[in-house]
Amino acid sequence: MSGFAKELMLRKDAIEYVSSALDFPWPLKSRFAHLDESLGKRSGKNRLSPLDYPPFSRSTRDGYALRSGDSAGASDALPVFLRVRGEIPMGVWSEAAIGEGECLLVHTGGMIPEGADAVVMVEDTVKAGNWVEVRKALQSGENLVFRGEEIVRGEKILGAGELLDYRNVGILATLGICSVELLDLKIGILSTGDEIVPAETPELPPGKIRDANAWFLEFLLSRHGFPSRRLEIVPDCRESLAESVMKNLEEADILILSGGSSVSVRDFCSEIMENLPSPGLLVRGVNMSPGKPLLMAGCLPDRRLVMGLPGHPLSCSIVAITVLLPLLYRLAGIEALPFRTVQARLASDVFGKAGVEEFIPAVDLNGEVLPMPGKSGYVSVLRDAKGLIRLTENEETRRKGETVEVLEW
Repeated sequence: MSGFAKELMLRKDAIEYVSSALDFPWPLKSRFAHLDESLGKRSGKNRLSPLDYPPFSRSTRDGYALRSGDSAGASDALPVFLRVRGEIPMGVWSEAAIGEGECLLVHTGGMIPEGADAVVMVEDTVKAGNWVEVRKALQSGENLVFRGEEIVRGEKILGAGELLDYRNVGILATLGICSVELLDLKIGILSTGDEIVPAETPELPPGKIRDANAWFLEFLLSRHGFPSRRLEIVPDCRESLAESVMKNLEEADILILSGGSSVSVRDFCSEIMENLPSPGLLVRGVNMSPGKPLLMAGCLPDRRLVMGLPGHPLSCSIVAITVLLPLLYRLAGIEALPFRTVQARLASDVFGKAGVEEFIPAVDLNGEVLPMPGKSGYVSVLRDAKGLIRLTENEETRRKGETVEVLEW
């Protein structure tokens, strides 16, 4: 163990420190999967287009395919006459070509004949037998899409780490790509605490609470394209905790410990993380509220990340959003942030304390943000939250109508 920060670190500094110490991003494994199971997951590799798209030049209007030069000067008062060579039916491959003074009837989405570089819309023409009056001058490329205009063969269409969703699945499908390489990152969530019982427990024994954090973490990570697995609940016992951590690190690339906020249990977690292969424990506490009792460690040779999150639900949630997610994005080489920062006006006063970075849940109120402060043990505060109001270490009370920084996810 190379040593950890002995003083509370600023949140952003802690993220930078851990990312550097563990040499993010990591070269990650991937696995092939069909499109129907890829929704909401992340691409493991760059994917290149196997062909040009569109695969042939296509019309964007019902009309006549022609040479744009033949329509020069055409207007209602002085139309140009072109001979109609015939029609290209929809869905039919045609080797037809047009020459000077000729045109072919085409349909929206249909193929453009060889020699044509524009399409005049039907409403800008008048047909008379085998001839058509063109009453509008056209530019090359007007009302059509050329072969390969949108996507060129060999072009990157899916980046490593990119989330697969409605925005890109149509691209893959239209190119005939029905199997993709997904990021194969194994994440385990380990709940700790003598008072924690499974959510399925029908009746709570006295002094017990159901496990909410593991479910929150699983759903949050899944929303960001990182599937995870809830593991066992471990009692507040050094031997049991150490055994469970080491066992699960044999398979998990990332192990998240939820709970164990008491000093004794945090000492157990610290000790276990200190004994990991280098660099071991890196951060013991972050200067943020809620979320101060945060532990971060890692093993560089085996590429493992271990995080000990606070046990109180609100603290756990905010740390997961503001620290865990940014680390996962960096680990996977994703350049974007898991949230966006905006400026918003306060609908009421918000009270902070100097010397610590604070995050206060907020809801949207007629275009402004209304602070919804909650104690660290609250479980329902984020239900209606628009985002988190962020107060820096140098900010205290902010008044109604003032502009504050808000993290939206």
